Amino acid sequence: MTNPSSQKITPVYFANLDALRFLAAFCVFVFHFFRDINGFYPALKGNFLFDSVMVVANKGALGVSFFFVLSGFLITYLILQEKKQTGSFSLWKFLVRRTLRIWPLYFIIVGIGFVVFPMLIDGFETTHRLSFYLFFLANFDEIYNPVTDSVNFLSALWSVSVEEQFYLFWSLLLFPLLKIKNFKPEYLILALYFLSLLFTWMNRDNEKVIYFHTFSVCQDILTGAFIGLSLFNGRKWITVITQLSRWKIVIIYLTGIAIIIAKNKLFAGDLIVIERFVLSLFFGFTILEQSLGINSIFKIGKLKSLNYLGKISYGFYMYHLVVLFLVAHFIQQQGWTVYYLIPVYFFVSLLGIILISAFSYRFVESPILRLKPGRI
Repeated sequence: MTNPSSQKITPVYFANLDALRFLAAFCVFVFHFFRDINGFYPALKGNFLFDSVMVVANKGALGVSFFFVLSGFLITYLILQEKKQTGSFSLWKFLVRRTLRIWPLYFIIVGIGFVVFPMLIDGFETTHRLSFYLFFLANFDEIYNPVTDSVNFLSALWSVSVEEQFYLFWSLLLFPLLKIKNFKPEYLILALYFLSLLFTWMNRDNEKVIYFHTFSVCQDILTGAFIGLSLFNGRKWITVITQLSRWKIVIIYLTGIAIIIAKNKLFAGDLIVIERFVLSLFFGFTILEQSLGINSIFKIGKLKSLNYLGKISYGFYMYHLVVLFLVAHFIQQQGWTVYYLIPVYFFVSLLGIILISAFSYRFVESPILRLKPGRI
C-alpha cells in the first residue's frame, strides 16, 4: 500500500492570478510613492490635479487587503486539495513550504533594516524593534510603537507577519479538525469571522488596531478561505458568479471601484466595522471572475508581461520600500525638488524594483523553492 504522505500532489493552477498579484503589489507601490512625493512637495497640497491623484493613489494600500483575500483563498483550497488527493493533510510539509516561500526575503529585509543600512548609511536609525520582527510580530510593532518612523521600509513586513501568524494558526487548527468525520469548515470560518467583527467593533475608534491587528485583518483572509472552501465543495453560488453575463460583470466592477474610491466617506464612523467585509467580497469576486469566469470582458493574464511580474510580485512587494527609501535618500542629498522630475522618480523607482525582484527570484527564491516538499 502506498504511504499517503509520500504521494505526489498534482499542482493546482488558477489562471490570471499571477497578473492580479502584480497589480495588487503595483497599487501598494503607487500608494507609497505618492505618499513620499506628498512629503517632498508640500506646496502641491491644495492643487486640484494633485489632490485628485492622491485620492486614487491612497486607495493603493488596499492591494494588501487583496493579497490577504487571495492568500486565504489559495491556502484553504490547496489544503483541502491535498487531503483529497493523498487522504491526509501534512502539517509538516505545509509549514516547510510556507517557510521556504516567506522566510528568505523576509529576513533579507530585516537584515537590511537592522544591520546593513545602519552600517552603510550615515544617520540611519529606526524606531522599529528587532524582537518583534524576528518572531513575525511586525504588525504589533506598528500598533504599539508610539514614534512615527521616518525610515518606513520595514513597515512592509507587517502584512507578511499577519500572513505567517494566520498560516500557523490555520494549519494547526485544520490539522486535527480535518480528521473528524463530517467536520464542516464553513462553520469554523463563520465563527472566526463573527469574533473578528466583534473585535473590530470593540476597537472601532482605534485606527491602528483596525488596520494592523491580526484579529481585525483576518476578515480578509477568512473571506478568501470561505470562497476557496465553497469552490472546493462546488457550491452553486460559485457557479452563478462564474457564469455571470458581461453586463452584470461590468456593473459589479464599476460598483466595486466606486466603493473603493469613496470608501472613506462610505465607511465613516461605526460603519468602518464592515469596510473589510464589503471590500473583501469585491476582491473575492475579482479572483473568481478572473480565474474561472466564462464571460469575462478581459482576462488580465492575457498581458504576458504581467504574468511574469506576478511571479516576482512577492519580491516586488518586499523590496519596493527599500528602493523608494534609497531613491528618496538620494533626492534629499541632491536637493532635486523640481516638479518635472516626479515622473523620473517614478520610473526609476519602478524599474529598480523590477530589476531587483527579477534578480532575487532567479538567484534567491527559485533555488530555495525547488526544495519545497510536494508541489503546492
